[in-house]
Amino acid sequence: MPMIPVCRPAALMLACVAAAMAPAVAVAEPVRYDYAELSFAADGDLRGGGLRGSVDFGEAGASGLYLHGMAFALTGGEDGIDVDRRVADVGLGYRHALGDFWALEGELAWRDDRRERAGIDLGEADGLRLSVGVRGSVSERIELRAMAGAFDAGVRGTETVGEVGLHVYATTRVGFTTDVQFGDGGEVLRVGVRVRF
Repeated sequence: MPMIPVCRPAALMLACVAAAMAPAVAVAEPVRYDYAELSFAADGDLRGGGLRGSVDFGEAGASGLYLHGMAFALTGGEDGIDVDRRVADVGLGYRHALGDFWALEGELAWRDDRRERAGIDLGEADGLRLSVGVRGSVSERIELRAMAGAFDAGVRGTETVGEVGLHVYATTRVGFTTDVQFGDGGEVLRVGVRVRF
């Protein structure tokens, strides 16, 4: 009788999706690092919009450097009190190709995380972020990404940061993206539209 694995922990969800789609890898294409993205973002009762993009300095599917940036602004209320959060993250990444469709990634970035509660500045946290992870195509239209790292958040100390994402393309250039950015600073869900160049 064949054994069918059952994936229960949420952390294994992407691994199960990748395993289920393994036969599709034959028609996958190299991940492209030239893109722009517009997204809706949410963290609990906080809502807002975001931008994200990347510029590649090498060839698709090969090892190389890329420039990346991300920003979002969230507003809302917690217990009837106005709360604002603004995050900007800009840096340089390096990808080491693992075959034609997957790559190990390392990113060094400058992150600025500002928060206000009832108009009172809770202190700006800015410093370096260092993350490592993996990104790749499981088919011609589906990409997965997982990152983990640390952020030197100034007065708040060192915070853990991470991201798990799924990108599904309607065409070779335009697609929909969703990811969860998590860590000591909160959990932000992003849903957006991405255009690859």
